[in-house]
Amino acid sequence: MARNGVLSGYRVIDMCHGLAGPSATRILASLGADVIKLEMPGPGEFTRQVVPYVFRSHNRDKRSLAVDLKSPRGIEVVRRLAATSDVFVQSQRPGLVESLGLDRKSLSALNPDLIYVSITGFGEHGPDAPRKSVDMLAQAESGMAIAQSGLLGNLSFVDAAAGLSLANGILAALMRRLRDGYVQHVDLNLLDTAIYLQSAPLAEFSATGVCIDQTSYWRRYATVGLFDTADGPIYLAGYWNRDWVTMCRLFGRPELAADPRYADNASRTAHAEEVRSIINAGFASWSRAALIAELESHGIMAGAVRTYAEVLESAQVAANGSFLADTDVDGITTLFSKLPFRMLPDDKPPSRPAPRVGDSTLSILRELGLDEAEVAELVDAKIVTAQPEEPARPAPIRSA
Repeated sequence: MARNGVLSGYRVIDMCHGLAGPSATRILASLGADVIKLEMPGPGEFTRQVVPYVFRSHNRDKRSLAVDLKSPRGIEVVRRLAATSDVFVQSQRPGLVESLGLDRKSLSALNPDLIYVSITGFGEHGPDAPRKSVDMLAQAESGMAIAQSGLLGNLSFVDAAAGLSLANGILAALMRRLRDGYVQHVDLNLLDTAIYLQSAPLAEFSATGVCIDQTSYWRRYATVGLFDTADGPIYLAGYWNRDWVTMCRLFGRPELAADPRYADNASRTAHAEEVRSIINAGFASWSRAALIAELESHGIMAGAVRTYAEVLESAQVAANGSFLADTDVDGITTLFSKLPFRMLPDDKPPSRPAPRVGDSTLSILRELGLDEAEVAELVDAKIVTAQPEEPARPAPIRSA
């Protein structure tokens, strides 16, 4: 029996750029949906050149339609595609889709079953709705930069969290439509995503007026955080009094457990710098591996602070099958992370690399019912551009 993903038969249009939207549609594609990425002819989406590993990581398993959206005929191609699709996802700057006639109202009139998905920086309404945003701007304006004592610029974790959340919303909308025929649209914004990631500290601040930044967090839990060993740092989660007693025994100073300066968490918080210095000195002669094993044997959570090289060599990562490998035409092998969840048994189709610009333009146009003369005319007029074709795949089966 052929392997099919749970979303086989659903078609999704991806009119997104960057990371948040493409990461959501990559999840849908990995589950078997036919995700068609809209790109401008020529260079395609900007991340191909600016941050190519972002593009390659978050656009796997998709097909690319290179179509000129500055042309009325190009917009008509997209409208015809929307009429055959289940989900339309867009993350364009405020006002653009309305000017193109690709907004929710216009496409819903064309296809009442279409689930329309919008990603914005600040929301669809309110004083900041017209503003554009990116991951780090959402960190700044959500209070996250204060809580973190700075911006995290290399992980795009607000975008990644937005993608995971958005995929959930789309799946919920598909379930509702399948169950009772009711069409719900999905909106997501980066500001709300960043706020959700700070649910507990924002709740605490709203009740107490106390803002826990990184410095105050480590003072609150003097026995939690990063500590040095003989061959590199570890993370230690020594939250309980019994953990402190055990640590004092391990570095040969059991008397400190009864010292009134350190006897309970409140006392250790008041002397946080001293406590952290004591722990660093006590662990200085231990190797990471030996110390982690000893701590865990006493029920204390601990782990090595790993480099990326160590992550890629990890036996646990290998056992989890966390990566898949692609070798390009130059012979360079790149590892791409799999989705963080697994479907058991696994019936997803094999993963494919991110598409070339316009790799499926011709096959998609034919699926829309255009004859060869119409396709050739669009190509000659540079309304669309195309790569050599991939093997034809059957048109999606619209869900009930």
